Amino acid sequence: MTPHATAAAAATRARRSRTARRGARLLAALSVLATGALAAGCGVRLETPPPTELSPDAVEVLRAAAVDDALAVADLVADVTPGVTDPTTLAALEEVAAFAEQHADALGGVYDSGLADLDLPGDDDVAPSPPPAGDEAAADDETSGATGTDGGGTEDDATEAPTTGDDVTTTDDVVVALVEAAQRTGASADASTDAGLARLLASVAASEHVSARRLAALTGSTAADGLVTTAAPVDQAPAGIGAADLATLVGSEDAAGYAYEVRAAQSEGDARTAAVARAAEHRARGQAWALAAGTDGTAQDPRRVAYVLPDADLADLARQVEAGLAQTYAGLVATAAPTSRAEALTLLVDSWASAVAWGEAPVAFPGLPEQAAG
Repeated sequence: MTPHATAAAAATRARRSRTARRGARLLAALSVLATGALAAGCGVRLETPPPTELSPDAVEVLRAAAVDDALAVADLVADVTPGVTDPTTLAALEEVAAFAEQHADALGGVYDSGLADLDLPGDDDVAPSPPPAGDEAAADDETSGATGTDGGGTEDDATEAPTTGDDVTTTDDVVVALVEAAQRTGASADASTDAGLARLLASVAASEHVSARRLAALTGSTAADGLVTTAAPVDQAPAGIGAADLATLVGSEDAAGYAYEVRAAQSEGDARTAAVARAAEHRARGQAWALAAGTDGTAQDPRRVAYVLPDADLADLARQVEAGLAQTYAGLVATAAPTSRAEALTLLVDSWASAVAWGEAPVAFPGLPEQAAG
């Protein structure tokens, strides 16, 4: 059984790669040269102001902030890795860094207009004025005193003091950075007026959330304890969601509950207990979506008595169900109106965290199959 994904506009991503940045610089340089050539040909010097940096709009601010957070996480991992010896923790850190780099790349990277590399009018270097007579000796004395090479000092006196323990980066710092990145990126996904960017940001936030919890569990950090790990049933449909999307949500959640119930009946011990509990959660969510849609108990109610299940054991089926729901809720983020996506994001995180708990391999972009394919 594979839950259907909510129809959503595919995210379009303007990747500003190194090649793109070189192209931007080349285009700007050619524009300056062409203007100069025209002015020279006409015998007239055009006194036009040099190009200036564009002011970012609200969407760009959200995108750039998520890039900065991802790169900050990668930098912290690079700082802490040399001091880590546990192989499992090292593997987790490498995964965090790899995901962070993928997040930054998918979001378009750090914006570079190329203007800083241009030799624009007014940027000519001005030779420094020579110091007034008599000041050279004083300057030399100050330099000698600073370096400690004269007057009995040593070069070691000028070296920086060793860092204290408070300045050492730890794995707890990485967890804190992941938690804060997940929270900020999730809030950006809710606020973005660009549906495609909202879907991408939601996926990145879900990935950062799961990475924070996994690393915290490995290292004993409590920094991820404040992350929301469960999703209560909805009480109303998000703005912008139509009847067809709501029907998909009702059917997907109800089918997930059925799948867990069937496999729970075929299992025992802790696996059975976990499956029964998860079945109840999905059934409750299906009921909540049906009430929000106004189709509960009507002819439009898409729920069935039984569903066709794939030939898979409990863990494998659970992974399929939860990964499919993550894709559904990622699509819901894109479809829902700005500032009404919080519940969809929480359900995306919940579904993906559950898939990983059942043994699904973590990925950089949960709920976005096109990223895995590309």
